[in-house]
Amino acid sequence: MTKKVWTGDKLTSLIIGLKFGASNQDLAKEFKTTPKAIERAVSNYGLAKYRDHRVTPVKDEILVKEVKRKKVTKSEMKELIKYLGAEIYNNYQIVKLPEPKTQKAKSGREEISILDISDVHVGMINETFDNRSAKKVVTYNYEVFLKELGNLQSAIFDIHKILEPSYRLKKIVINFLGDIITNDRIFEEQVFEIEECVGRQIWKAIPVFANFFVNLLNIYEEVEVNCVVGNHGRSQNQYNEPVENNFEYFIYKTWEKQFQDSKRIKINVPDSRRAIINIGPWRHLLEHGDSIRGFSENAIEKQINNLHREMGGFDVMHFGHLHKLKEREISDKVIVKQNGCWIWKDDYAFKYFKTYSVPKQHFFGCNDKRVETWNYKLDLR
Repeated sequence: MTKKVWTGDKLTSLIIGLKFGASNQDLAKEFKTTPKAIERAVSNYGLAKYRDHRVTPVKDEILVKEVKRKKVTKSEMKELIKYLGAEIYNNYQIVKLPEPKTQKAKSGREEISILDISDVHVGMINETFDNRSAKKVVTYNYEVFLKELGNLQSAIFDIHKILEPSYRLKKIVINFLGDIITNDRIFEEQVFEIEECVGRQIWKAIPVFANFFVNLLNIYEEVEVNCVVGNHGRSQNQYNEPVENNFEYFIYKTWEKQFQDSKRIKINVPDSRRAIINIGPWRHLLEHGDSIRGFSENAIEKQINNLHREMGGFDVMHFGHLHKLKEREISDKVIVKQNGCWIWKDDYAFKYFKTYSVPKQHFFGCNDKRVETWNYKLDLR
């Protein structure tokens, strides 16, 4: 008799079920097999140890409901997702990424490079109608994302080479402004826009961007990464869930752990949707932008002015969300960097804003005397 093989996701699901205390009977129903077959798999693959490391009774109860396909309450789901995030963080094994040596920046006035990254939507697929071919064409998927990331890195290297004779470029600050990934279940039609489930998006985004940070060490002595979550990374269709439940928070915290011993790469992950950070002597407000209501210039400027008063002032505001790159100056107080997205001709943006998106991101510099010294709008195509 041929021995049944448990592989990949199926084996992982079995291990999770054991850790959460599901019985052989419950697991048999889940996997459409018999309790004896479950017990044989536990024995053959040495999985009995997972029964000795069960989670707390509350979590057991939640997963048993999942296994039995019963409804889980929103509060239970929040608790479960927070627990899973902690498990991912605690069990993540740091991968050694050799950091390249870089030549020390030349003497002279130091410039800090600032890169905004938002609305990447790893895992999303976008199709649009092409008038020339009279066919639907794919303008964005994971393969396109990788090409755009390569284009972004090349552009930064080229600009660094252009500016290096004039400036001392020692450090780059990268601001992640959310919507790095897209949960596949935040609204009903989501599945039609998603190439891969959110779990796979997480485990692709973590190493790809980690390598990007390390590659930048070829030209910069220091890399600082600041991270706020967006709305498409949320775990449910609610906007008011804790930050720790957002799937992007899992990614950011894993980067934090990956580089915790690095002297050249620093990851900052606030436990809030909005944060003020200092870049040189300047105060920068970071948020995703989904808290801003309305799309008219007057509405946006009024809300930024209100934020400026409530938060005790800031010099630069960074946000994304609207999938359209733009710059504003609010009187003489604030420079506003509205960041673009990574999706060309995004159907979502066209639906709401009646204009097709262009994949562009902000890249600019500052020094101790001027809040902005040079400025590029990087086209990722």
